[in-house]
Amino acid sequence: MTTLARFSCKASALLFALVVLVGSAKVGAQSVLLTFSGGGGSPFVISWSTPIVYTLTTSTSNFGINPYFDFQGIPNIHIAVPNETVGPIPGGGPTYTSTGAGSGDGTQTINSYYTVAPFGLVGSNDLVFRATNDTANTLLTSGDIITLTAGSLTNNNLYSGIMPVSGYYNTFITDASYQTNLGSGTSAVPEPSTYAMILGLATMGYVVLRRRTTAVA
Repeated sequence: MTTLARFSCKASALLFALVVLVGSAKVGAQSVLLTFSGGGGSPFVISWSTPIVYTLTTSTSNFGINPYFDFQGIPNIHIAVPNETVGPIPGGGPTYTSTGAGSGDGTQTINSYYTVAPFGLVGSNDLVFRATNDTANTLLTSGDIITLTAGSLTNNNLYSGIMPVSGYYNTFITDASYQTNLGSGTSAVPEPSTYAMILGLATMGYVVLRRRTTAVA
């Protein structure tokens, strides 16, 4: 095999590895970035900067009024959300829409978020969002896609306790029984950290290929 052919094979292998790594970064993004603000005697605010897309992998016919969005393992959440319930949210909140069987339900607005005592899949540090004004029977069916828009939720209580830590948290959809994970959510577009990794990998690949090209020449 000539030097040029060996170089071509190595270059192809490197490019393939980059593609795999970038793909893994997107597929592996099973959590979303939540930012917590407020406190110090002001309302408690939770925000996320990109839409969250949930692909349902399981169907349910029980408690199918609307989806319940569960965000898992948020530190200090029972302290941050006093009396285990917050809502309705002043001014409304982000909206969600469905494709598939639930598409006829239109656009719904998240107007309540709360914590509950550990029950079913909901843990002691989980936060649950829902639309209390969604009175239609939203069918939650495998294959449906439910998109929650980017935005923020502000409670109607002043808060002076320890704030939860901003960071990445897993999220999934359940029904009101809290017994079944119907589908996990991911950011609709890569988070800034994913873009940085992709850029770093591309730069590394360019440098390696440039050096090998120079060596062959």
